Amino acid sequence: MTEHELYLFDLRGYLVVENALTPSEVAAANAVLDRLWGDVKPRDREHALSGGSAVLRGEKGRLEFHGNLLELNPPDCDPFRDMLAHPVIAPYLNEMLGTGFRLDHGPGLIAMEQGCEGHVLHGGGEPYDPSQFYVMKNGRMYNGLTVVSWQLTDVLPGDGGFCCIPGSHKANYRCPQDIKTVETDLGCVMQIAARAGSTVIFTEALTHGTLPWKGKGQRRSILFKYSPGFIAWGGAPKRPEVFLSQLTPDQKAVLEPPYRPNRPVIMGKA
Repeated sequence: MTEHELYLFDLRGYLVVENALTPSEVAAANAVLDRLWGDVKPRDREHALSGGSAVLRGEKGRLEFHGNLLELNPPDCDPFRDMLAHPVIAPYLNEMLGTGFRLDHGPGLIAMEQGCEGHVLHGGGEPYDPSQFYVMKNGRMYNGLTVVSWQLTDVLPGDGGFCCIPGSHKANYRCPQDIKTVETDLGCVMQIAARAGSTVIFTEALTHGTLPWKGKGQRRSILFKYSPGFIAWGGAPKRPEVFLSQLTPDQKAVLEPPYRPNRPVIMGKA
């Protein structure tokens, strides 16, 4: 990470990495999703994410795909497997999580179109969660659960989608509920714009959520959630051997169960 990137991530709790995917990588992932779109369904109203907020309420739930993108039949799985230990992103995760980082859970598709509800804000530096944290010690950062959100479509200012309270990963007071529901506007909740091919990396210790979608096109984001190599937040599922045999060494390394010593190191792109 550059000096500027380190400063901005420490300051804000998130970082936008532009052009992390090439246009051909974006197109390949979108082509697979287009073929799967009949299986992408709105979240049912009984499990609404808007938290009863009049501001976050929508006409329908966000769009979700409940299959495993990594275990699709080849070649449909390839664009998502390529994201798993992507050489552009690996150096960021080495800095944020330490070498030997692992996939905790995901990937998952979050898609939105006009009328989709928002998601009440959650996470934050307080109350402290020992699996979702941000601390600085001896001149370097340490993070718990950390999200890499790949953007497959443009998210422009005013569109909605991912939002957060920058700096809240270091907050010492609990976020008031009316700010989490965005029903009281103190000017601290920011929507994060990012072009297709960018990725938004953020610590789960950041207070974050989703604003209702107002964009003309769709939002398509693929979320991978990583942890330090010795921590599990969402478990460590046993993967089928036939699946593991199809992966590269770096991809298999990211799927190792949690343990501490002598984990494989993924260097990525210098």
